Amino acid sequence: MADLILRDTDPDQFREQIVSDVMRQLGSLLHESSEPRLVDGDRLAELLGVSRCSVDRLRADGKIPSVMIGRRRLYRPDAAIAALETRDEKREATKNG
Repeated sequence: MADLILRDTDPDQFREQIVSDVMRQLGSLLHESSEPRLVDGDRLAELLGVSRCSVDRLRADGKIPSVMIGRRRLYRPDAAIAALETRDEKREATKNG
């Protein structure tokens, strides 16, 4: 393998350019793969790996939050996941405590 020789190149400037290029590429990938802020029940069920009926039951039991916009019930995936994690942590603490 040939050696890479960088003459007359400032190492800090070179590092900054590499970081900039990587961040630009990662930023576009993250933007493309990020979920919308609000999703419907079908999409939340898919994200959680449960049935739509389970999502409806969790909401009705007050275990995950939702919002009504017009006639549509929507969910914030991050808030639903956080609520479920908190519920599980409380259950474990009660069980072990």
